[in-house]
Amino acid sequence: MKGIGPGKIRALLQKYPNTDCLSKLNASDMMQVRGITREIANSIKMMDVSIGKQSLADAEKINARYITYWDDEFPDSLKRVFDSPIGIYIIGKLKDIPKLGVVGSRKPTPYGKLTCNNLTEKLVKSNLGIVSGLARGIDSLAHGVAVKNGGYTIAVMGCGINICYPPENRSLREKIIETGAIISEFPPGTPPDSTNFPKRNRIISGLSKGILVIEAGKKSGAVITAYLALDQNREVFAVPGRIDSEQSYGCHKLIQQGAKLVTSVDDVLEEFQLPKATFQTELIPELTDAESDLFKFISNEAVHIDHLCNISGKDTPEVLTNLLQLELKGCIIQLPGKNFTRR
Repeated sequence: MKGIGPGKIRALLQKYPNTDCLSKLNASDMMQVRGITREIANSIKMMDVSIGKQSLADAEKINARYITYWDDEFPDSLKRVFDSPIGIYIIGKLKDIPKLGVVGSRKPTPYGKLTCNNLTEKLVKSNLGIVSGLARGIDSLAHGVAVKNGGYTIAVMGCGINICYPPENRSLREKIIETGAIISEFPPGTPPDSTNFPKRNRIISGLSKGILVIEAGKKSGAVITAYLALDQNREVFAVPGRIDSEQSYGCHKLIQQGAKLVTSVDDVLEEFQLPKATFQTELIPELTDAESDLFKFISNEAVHIDHLCNISGKDTPEVLTNLLQLELKGCIIQLPGKNFTRR
């Protein structure tokens, strides 16, 4: 309803907890609640409750449920946010474990993708849940890594819970539901309008102990989420990048303003006073002499196949054969445009 948000609804229901009586109150009664104008009061008296009933029926059809701010199941961390939603639709299960929001660019660089993979995997193995927005780029990568490593993850949607956005994440969405949760404050059928995503971001930070930003441009939604986290007394972490990279501008700005610079998962765990996790070192598989010679020219920075041919002195077919073997052995990753980087 235009002009009334979660804060006014909570104030109204605190004074008049019996919702069935709201339409019977006169405007003057409702105007005793701070923020309720005569125009809003008249709108409430004329409200169509069938819209809400239809939303609940639509949610039930897809095995979703609606939990309100006053329900025991409603997350305590989200309840403490000053503009907490009045209720959320949910598919899946809510776990009471420490969670970290992982957000970033929708168009991450190879460096951003590798960093997201490495950090998220270690966060999950340190028993932290991952919260993000199922958007393209870093969000989807973080969810995917969590699922792949048997971790817990929550996807907060900027549309109705019965809509998969972006559509290519349908398979990932189903995997999240199996072990984690999909959440939205918007009624089923709500399209993914641009105005919904800033609202969605406060829930990502509200569910989390802190926010980790991995690559963010000047006007990135990830930076907005970080500022919301600060408003909510959450920790903000940022991964540094190249100083000439537009995708690192937002992270560097956050670091300048006091965000904790992250170089390893320990930087996050120390802030929350969580024990440092121990990880088994992955040994490089046995390589042939030709594979080993080529592997030494590949680093964490993307390198093109033409450059590999030049510096190795080998022809393209031979280099391609060895690259394929290195990829099959899990040593390297192929990026778009025939670029390669270490795994």
